[in-house]
Amino acid sequence: MGLAINTAAAHFFIDTPVPIPNSFSKSPLDASGSNFPCQGADTTQGTVTNMAVGSVQPLKFDLGAGGVNTAVHGGGSCQISITYATDKADQAKPENWNVIHSFLGGCPTNAPGNLNDGFGACTDPSGTDCVNQNLTFTIPPEVKNGAAVLSWTWFNNIGNREMYMNCAKVSFTGGTGDLTSLPTMFAANIGAPSGTCATVENFNTQFPNPGKYV
Repeated sequence: MGLAINTAAAHFFIDTPVPIPNSFSKSPLDASGSNFPCQGADTTQGTVTNMAVGSVQPLKFDLGAGGVNTAVHGGGSCQISITYATDKADQAKPENWNVIHSFLGGCPTNAPGNLNDGFGACTDPSGTDCVNQNLTFTIPPEVKNGAAVLSWTWFNNIGNREMYMNCAKVSFTGGTGDLTSLPTMFAANIGAPSGTCATVENFNTQFPNPGKYV
């Protein structure tokens, strides 16, 4: 299957964990940061996914019917973060989100650009004409028990300097609640929430503090 740089291609979003309604936008966050976090969605809505400490959780993407969400932008790096904040103003501060897993490159693909229509899931993680649907993260012992909002944030390799974000409602069990050892979410390319920070094109973002779960 060939590869293509298709600027009209559709983006993609997570479908596992189950995203919060209206947070599973294919678009990046607004460059101003006005819809950070979670695309501005109401984080009290949606289905709760229960997650126990030590459980291995799948990270899967909605590829579109027949593989039409082709705008993978050469992959990049992504993070899984959580917040226990319920106030919108507190949720809008990246420092109130703690990283539980970082993927350095290969998220969600190793493709050098965008994909052609009809692509599928990789059978080999090193594949370059497919999306890696076998990414997983393990719930670390540091989480606090109870309800939280989980986010997937992605910094694309190729194209405009953007930040993508989808969110899910989760509930943890078996945790110690020692969040101090979990780093703060990396935010960039979105104005006020990230200050002046911007990522570099043609480079898999290396998070300043990816944490110990990578």
